[in-house]
Amino acid sequence: MDTPTIELMSALASMHESGKYSDLTIVTANKSYPVHRVLLASRSSFFEGACSNPFRESETGVIDLTEDDPTAVEYMVHYFYHLDYLNKPLSRRSSKRSNPSISPRMSRFPARQPSKKLNLTLVEDPLLAMLSAATPATPLTEEAEHLQPDDQDALELPAKLPDTPMQDQFMDDPFDYVFTETKADDEQSHLVTHAKVYAIAEKYGIIGLKSIARKKFAAQIEAHLDSDELPEACQEAYESTVDTDRGLRDIIIQAFRSHPNLSSRKDVELVLRETPSLAFELFRVASGLPITS
Repeated sequence: MDTPTIELMSALASMHESGKYSDLTIVTANKSYPVHRVLLASRSSFFEGACSNPFRESETGVIDLTEDDPTAVEYMVHYFYHLDYLNKPLSRRSSKRSNPSISPRMSRFPARQPSKKLNLTLVEDPLLAMLSAATPATPLTEEAEHLQPDDQDALELPAKLPDTPMQDQFMDDPFDYVFTETKADDEQSHLVTHAKVYAIAEKYGIIGLKSIARKKFAAQIEAHLDSDELPEACQEAYESTVDTDRGLRDIIIQAFRSHPNLSSRKDVELVLRETPSLAFELFRVASGLPITS
């Protein structure tokens, strides 16, 4: 990721955390979020209408989403500022609260080097790295004579920005990096959450968030085939979307096609009894008929 992109994403993250310059408030059942209407209105058809038309929301500056799932709203707001959700991007404020950490590739610097200029570049904050890269390197040149050749190469800052979580999260297409933010050993049960985020993205016309939620759902469904969360996630996906929205439904149907024994589970059977649309589609699959006419 190039330096201007790092700067932009870090600035957005800081705005999200501080709420500075916010001119709109989203209210849920248990929390409120100070947000920026220009950012939301440019990314969501719902918020664009709420902010530009003579509705109560545009006059009061308060968007009441108390009827929506609070967790889904939280992740929706997070997406507006981070292009993702369920991740932990670095920001200027969070980096100041935490202790500076050394990048693994820089760990071979001797402990006797006390230079503040050098330590500044080791802080995993993209804006601090940019500041150091733009500052004349005279102090570093004086210290470089005490370093080994490999260490001198590491001081070429403009070409070697420090490793940060953000560098692993952003690629050319903002909708294609979503599988890189979690590790297998840190994986939690979020299948139902992805279904709820998908539904709220559709409800409020947030195309990018809907795409990310679908990809996360598809990536996790195989890992949840034996979990208690699978039936609930299937029911959530079918009850929170219209019949013509095949985004999550096709993923679920494909899972049942690939694993026919799923239908024999007692918990799945109970959900099928309560979710006629899913039961009907699985019946058509079992009969060799197309899902939709």
